[in-house]
Amino acid sequence: MRIEINLKIVVLLILFLLLNKIDIYVIFIFFIFLHELMHLIVGICVGFTPEALKLNPLGVAITFYHYGESGRKGSYKRIATYIAGPTLNFVIAVVCYFLNIEAIWKMKIIYTNILIGAFNCIPILPLDGGKIFKEILKIFFDNKVAAQFMIISSKIILAIMTVIYSIAILKIKNIAIFLLIIYLWYLYYLEEKKYKVMIKVYEAIQKI
Repeated sequence: MRIEINLKIVVLLILFLLLNKIDIYVIFIFFIFLHELMHLIVGICVGFTPEALKLNPLGVAITFYHYGESGRKGSYKRIATYIAGPTLNFVIAVVCYFLNIEAIWKMKIIYTNILIGAFNCIPILPLDGGKIFKEILKIFFDNKVAAQFMIISSKIILAIMTVIYSIAILKIKNIAIFLLIIYLWYLYYLEEKKYKVMIKVYEAIQKI
């Protein structure tokens, strides 16, 4: 398994240092790591081979090889793998609520895990929610239709989020929200390029 490090992590770390929020960033990264570790464990349990461990500004990401896992069986395995991360975050938040720990730390842990879990459930690429939605579509439609729908739906949802977040920025003046939506558009742009290539491959296969 190869390891990839995105140097934008340094930029985000400096930003949190300037905002005097480094403790929040450390907590965030720790629970993102647990989130991805759960993906890794479940992925291995269902038979996938880890491909890469990627360190990025939003934490850690695990990718797998999916060779020989086409059809519904492969989709069910991927859904189980993708849903494992957010599920762990929600479980941690619930368990922490009943633990006897300092109130401020309890609030930070619960808030961070709910944020990570809910954020990753948004059905856009390349978040867990988008990947789960794509696999559900592939159960009922062919790969080309699923890919086309994900490109369109992700762009629409991102556009709506941008409008809502823009209003939020004006209200609470939080630069972190602005950076988050910019980064989401950047991730979507990268995914869109890959999906357009995939669609061309599917079209070529259909013509054979």
